[in-house]
Order: sequence, then C-alpha cells, then structure tokens
Amino acid sequence: MRSLIVIGLSLLMANFNMVKANIDTVILRDPFAQQNLIPCKEHTNILLQQIQSWQFKGIIVQVDHSYRQIWLASQSQWLSITDNIVPNILFPWQMQSISADNIVWQANLPEYCHDEILWTMRLNE
Repeated sequence: MRSLIVIGLSLLMANFNMVKANIDTVILRDPFAQQNLIPCKEHTNILLQQIQSWQFKGIIVQVDHSYRQIWLASQSQWLSITDNIVPNILFPWQMQSISADNIVWQANLPEYCHDEILWTMRLNE
C-alpha cells in the first residue's frame, strides 16, 4: 500500500513539473511581449508616410452641419470618413481638428516613446 502511495506521489510530482515547464514555455511565447522595439524616429517616419500618402479630395456637409463626409484618395483607392469615424486603414491616426483650410491629424506613438505626432493636411492644394 505504501509503495502505491509513493508511486502515486512520484507520478503527481512528475506531472506537476511537466505542467510547470509547459507554462514557462507558453509565457516565453507571449505574442504581446515586444522583443524588438522599433526606434521612435522610425515609427514617426512610418506613420508620416502612411498619412502623407492620402490627399484631400472633397467634403460634403449638410446645411445644419448635422452630417459631414470627408473624401481622401491615395493612388487608386478612395476613402470616406463619416461623422469623424476614421477607417482602420488610417489607424492609429485620428482627426484632432477640422477647419476651413486644413485637417490636423494626431497619432500616438508606442508607450515607450512617450510622444505623439501631429500632421496638418491642407484642404486647398
């Protein structure tokens, strides 16, 4: 009887060690843990290239300003922004402000950069 208890405890300990090893392996493969950090300057350049590839093409506004649709184009692709909801293709850019002659765009850099980018898109070009 004692030998069965010893064998059972041994198997339990061996199984626990295997589970612990698997947990360690899973943690090492965490897809959300960034291993290679891109320099902040490179992030800035990539994001500026992304937003600068789009050109303002027009705006549709109701008389009472209850509806606004902004049209942008890049190469042969058209993009519509309605009610200030920016499509995912422009992520992480958001419209900060819109005036009669420009749109100010804002993008937050990754947390480790502690910065944001502002870019002004001219409407009269």
